[in-house]
Order: sequence, then structure tokens, then C-alpha cells
Amino acid sequence: MLSGHGGNVKQICDKYGLDPDEIIDFSASINPLGCPAVVRKAVSEQFNDIQHYPDSQCTDLRKTIAEKIHCNEDNVIIGNGSNELFYLIPRALQPKKGVLLQPTFAEFSDAFNNSNIEVIEIINDNKDFPAINPDISKLKSVEDGMVFLCNPNNPTGQLTHKEDIIELLNDNPNRLIVIDEAFMDFVEDSEKYSVIKDAPLMDNLIVVRSLTKFYGFPGLRLGYLVSNESIINKLMRYKEPWTVNTIAQVAGMAAINDEKFSANTREYVTNEKSFLYEGLTKINGIHPFQPTVNFILVRIEDIRMELSEIQNHLIQNNILIRNCSNFVGLDENYFRVAVKTREDNQKLLNALKLLLGDVTSNVSIQKDHIPEFVTGEL
Repeated sequence: MLSGHGGNVKQICDKYGLDPDEIIDFSASINPLGCPAVVRKAVSEQFNDIQHYPDSQCTDLRKTIAEKIHCNEDNVIIGNGSNELFYLIPRALQPKKGVLLQPTFAEFSDAFNNSNIEVIEIINDNKDFPAINPDISKLKSVEDGMVFLCNPNNPTGQLTHKEDIIELLNDNPNRLIVIDEAFMDFVEDSEKYSVIKDAPLMDNLIVVRSLTKFYGFPGLRLGYLVSNESIINKLMRYKEPWTVNTIAQVAGMAAINDEKFSANTREYVTNEKSFLYEGLTKINGIHPFQPTVNFILVRIEDIRMELSEIQNHLIQNNILIRNCSNFVGLDENYFRVAVKTREDNQKLLNALKLLLGDVTSNVSIQKDHIPEFVTGEL
């Protein structure tokens, strides 16, 4: 099995004898408000459709996405999560090399390796991780090879300006650039960074997005990519049929059209992101990096404290965090936490303060901070 990522709640619970219903999972960066109510309603109303085969072309969902980003539905491919698409791209297009700016999403490397593509890694030697990624210019030092670029980057949260990506595309017309915008829906002023609307118009750009993180249903597995029709046609020759089930397609269409949910999520995550970041800055022995999205990278600076100790302490409090030691360019001094509800964020802060000590008085939990529109399970 390839490396995978956070969110392995069952595996952890089996190992430590924990109840999954009591776990607060900070290891997976999923919308803290859960999925939209309209998704639950649509899935319930159309549940009987599972007695038929799904639409293998995902026609209605592709049309919905195309209308949202103002392109043709022939510019869109739907996948069983964005991960299916990351593996499809090098398998279908067979670049001579794969180029990565590290640290970044671990499965990019796995996707290249799975297709026997040589991987060139450009490792960030600036461990300050500024909010705006200064390292995109380093890609010019490698003359060929398919580039996978995560924007915002996972796990650092760094953003790359749209004009910098367009410049890279124009300066390297024979190099295919794949942009992972899995967390872009969470970003404030995302039009400054996203190139998804440019993808159908360019000859060397693919943009991949996840629908499950922002809309809170990772168990359904749903993602999509956007590119020009020539690239789409090449990819479709290698794409397996029937990978996206009926319920996932129904959920995707309902979620994308819920503009109120999207606005509420961005407002909520912005507030909680600031609350969690400020709380982490006041805890001895750790350094959180300024967040741009719904997760925060944290560095351990107290040499007396090991990540395993922090993890074990938090697990005893039914809290999971993301160990970042398997990201190239990071080590056992780094972990990542998702932005969750006010109550959950406060529980994390309290547990860390208990272990590491704090320099401020405890902040009371504000349960009423969760807005009225959040109903059902989170």
C-alpha cells in the first residue's frame, strides 16, 4: 500500500482501543461544519437510484461544474476523489520526469512512482514557510518534466499567486503543470491564486480539485480536473469507467449549488482559524505557522519534547493530530492540525497547554459560537 495521509481514525482506534465516536480528528482537514443539509436531503431522496448503474460519464455533475467555472463540460473529468486523478495523469501522459517542490502532498510522489516516472525533488531550505510561496521560481532550474504544484500547499499552507503560475506556464510552454487546488475553496480572495478558469484555455495546464474536503463528505470520494479538450481526450483513453458512484454524483451536484453553505463555511473557518492560531502562539515550546487555509502547520521548538509524546498525550484525550515526519523536507518536529469547531479547537488548546504549559490564562469554551444553520452530525 502507498503512503496515504491523515484521517486513519479506524486504524488508530483499533490500535489504542478507542471509541471512534469519541475521537476528535485534527489529522484530516475537513470542513468543521460537516456536509450541507441539502446534500443529506438529496442523497435521501435519490437513494433508490442505487438499484441502477451510475452514469459512467457523470454528465450532470460535469455540466454543473462547467457552469460554475464557465467552461465546456468536455473540459471536465470527474474522479473517485482527486487522488484517482493524480494517479491517472502521469499514467496517461507518461512524462519523462516528475518535478515536485517539497514538502508537499505525499501522494504526488507516489503517483509518479506508480507509473515508473523519475521524480526530481526541489526541497525548500527556508523553514520559515512564509504565507506566499517564494520557491516557484526554483522550478525554472529544471528544464523538463511534469510539475505537480499544490496551491495552497499541503502541509505548509503556502499560497502561490495566480500571476506567478501563469508566468511559469508561459515560460515553459512544453512543460505540463498540474495544480492541486484541493483546499482553494477555503481560501479568502481565492481569485488571486486560482487558475482553474484558465485551464480550458491553455495547452499545458491541468487543475485538480477535491469536492469532499470543503463539502464535508470524504467517505464518498469525489474530485474533478479541468483542462483543454486535447489533454482531456488523452486522459480519457486511460481512465477506468464506473469509478464514481451514483450517491457521490448526487452529493456533488447538491453541494456545488449551495452558495449559502459556501459563504457560511468561509466565514466560520476564517474566524476559527484565527482563534486556533492565536491560541497556539501562546503555548510554550511550539511555533505555529501563519495559516491561509483550514489547517495549521506547527513546529516543536522545545528540544525536551518529542512528537511521539505529544501524540500519545493527545490520544489519551481522544485527539488525533497529523504527524508530518513523512513529508519530504520535514521531520519529527512538525505536526499539522485541522481547523475545527470552537469547542474542539479549545479542547486541543487545553490539552496542549496541560502538556507543554501556557503563558496565558485559559479561555472559556464558547459553545454558542457554532451558528444556527449547522444541524445534524458534524
